[in-house]
Amino acid sequence: MPAKCNTPMSDINAYIEERIRRYRRVIIRTLCYIGEACVNEARSYHGKAYLDQTGNLRSSVGYIVVVNGQVVQDGGFVAIKEGQEGTQSGKEYAMKLAAQYPHDAALFVVAGRNYAKYVVAKGYNVLQSAESLAEKLVPQLLSQL
Repeated sequence: MPAKCNTPMSDINAYIEERIRRYRRVIIRTLCYIGEACVNEARSYHGKAYLDQTGNLRSSVGYIVVVNGQVVQDGGFVAIKEGQEGTQSGKEYAMKLAAQYPHDAALFVVAGRNYAKYVVAKGYNVLQSAESLAEKLVPQLLSQL
């Protein structure tokens, strides 16, 4: 005797759609958690830290989470000292990167000042410790989903 499906396809499709929405929310929440952890790490690193005279470089550190080209969450980008310029350049740089990923879910942790690479080249930590943290957290947390 063959199996017969008594459940309407509309109910099955609604169930699948709800599961996808839940899974998407969990992924977004996980990426936001990782972004917050990375920003906190970048700001609190106690190794060879640079002297931040204007506050712009630390103010430009932040993250955004993008899903299908839409920013769903951002964090960091808080003015430190007189670093209003840094907050703006950080957000702009993150948005520029996000525009390159219109069909994916992505997390971007950035230091948005153009001289960040020169500070790194001098051996100072800008985002390196945050990157190391992300490399540990991403596989660990995503494997738990």
